[in-house]
Amino acid sequence: MRTKTLLLTAALAAAGAATSMAQVYSVNMVGYINQSIPAGFTMIANHLNASPDNTIETLFNVASGIPDGTELYKFNQASGNYIYKIYAGGSWFGDPDTVTLNPGEGAWVNPPSAWTQTYVGEVPLTTSIPVPTGFKIYASALPQSLQLDTAPPAGLGFPLGDGDAIYRWNGTGFVYQIYAGGAWFGDTSTPPVPNIGESFWISRDAANPATSWNRTFTVGP
Repeated sequence: MRTKTLLLTAALAAAGAATSMAQVYSVNMVGYINQSIPAGFTMIANHLNASPDNTIETLFNVASGIPDGTELYKFNQASGNYIYKIYAGGSWFGDPDTVTLNPGEGAWVNPPSAWTQTYVGEVPLTTSIPVPTGFKIYASALPQSLQLDTAPPAGLGFPLGDGDAIYRWNGTGFVYQIYAGGAWFGDTSTPPVPNIGESFWISRDAANPATSWNRTFTVGP
């Protein structure tokens, strides 16, 4: 999977009257991400807040070039089941739930042919993603490809505990790793560095309390 990212930072500054000494700054960070999605099953992620929302109807439509027959599966941890949708003739069909793909969330897609998906929107500067025990699909809320367990800004800062495990899809199967004593074991001992546009499974050990994956990204003066 190849991903191209361009982030455009727009800073707007306004000064008061000539006699005023105050300055007010407002910062908005917007951009786009081009993600090459192959045919077959892929775990995807969206790192931007689109307008007007992050529903699949907004993100994936005729304009995005999504192929007819593309299936989407989003895991519902509460029920333990997938929400299933299929795209055909310019519309989505399947389960009646309104499906979102917000920054920090992930889903499976299964297109019959490859396409390049373009995400456009604002970078979420402050995020808090619930991390319960058990299996759940996650993704970095920010468009960054960094080591999962390293503290920001050098890493993604996922709140791992001993016994937590990650499963990353490589196109044909899962790469399994378990975190213990500050080190990684399993299929590889190399610390995981998720790609931009990639989501992944985390199995949080029952001995570790539920927590949140909190990120803050600052731009501007």
